[in-house]
Amino acid sequence: MPGFPDYLRQLMEEEPKLPYYAALYGQPRSPNQLKYGQDAFQDIYNEYFGALGQQIQQGQEPTLQWGDFLNEMPLTQRFANLPQQQRGVGRFNPPTQWRW
Repeated sequence: MPGFPDYLRQLMEEEPKLPYYAALYGQPRSPNQLKYGQDAFQDIYNEYFGALGQQIQQGQEPTLQWGDFLNEMPLTQRFANLPQQQRGVGRFNPPTQWRW
């Protein structure tokens, strides 16, 4: 985060929900995507700790930053990979198609 004062950078590192929700609400998302993102925080945070653990097991320094992990893990792609029922799409609720 170039250009940020040290105290803001430290706050972003100490409170993992700040960068997570900034990424979640930083782009237009459907109500179902927002709900998924809100519910998935703990699972995604656990995956981050798993990635840190893998670095340690491989004999590396655990250098992966939470913000970098979020940038590498697009929520939109995770949501798209869910089964239709988990995305809120069903037989009587077809997916919306956006046309520009």
